[in-house]
Parts: sequence; structure tokens; C-alpha cells
Amino acid sequence: MNDEIKVTTDEKIVLEQVREIKSFYSNVISYVSVMALLFVINLITNPSYIWAWWPAMGWGVGIVCHGLSAFEILNFFGPDWEKKQVEKRLGRKL
Repeated sequence: MNDEIKVTTDEKIVLEQVREIKSFYSNVISYVSVMALLFVINLITNPSYIWAWWPAMGWGVGIVCHGLSAFEILNFFGPDWEKKQVEKRLGRKL
């Protein structure tokens, strides 16, 4: 007996959105863990100058952009963009 699971286009889109949100949360967990470690190292080695803010801000910008994209608040490269790019390269409408 063949137990193939048929996945509709809508289901594929939703699965991709869920994977993107999962990826964002993994990124946030990594960010918090690494930044906590950097701040501890900073405070132990040189508490008079808090240099750990610099990597926190740099990576933080990336986190914000990832969140805006994952939750489709500002999604410049979303499904519509992908479809237009595929159509452009195929030279026809999908």
C-alpha cells in the first residue's frame, strides 16, 4: 500500500512560514546565549568599558530584520517576490 501524503500549495507555504518562524526563535536563543556570555566575559575582564554592546547591537539589527521577515511585517523577499522572480526567469506566468 502506498502511503504518500499529498501536500497542497497552501500547505507548503504555511510550512515554510512555520520553518521561518522556528528559525527566528532559534536565532533569538543563540543571540541571548552568546550575548550573555560576552557580557559576562566583558564584566570579568574589563568592567570599566562595556564593549559587549557593539556585537549586541550588530547582531541585534540582524535579529530585528529576521523577525520582521519571519512574521511578514516587512517581507521584501516573500512569496510574491519569489513568484515574480520565477516568472521572470521562465519568461512566462505561472
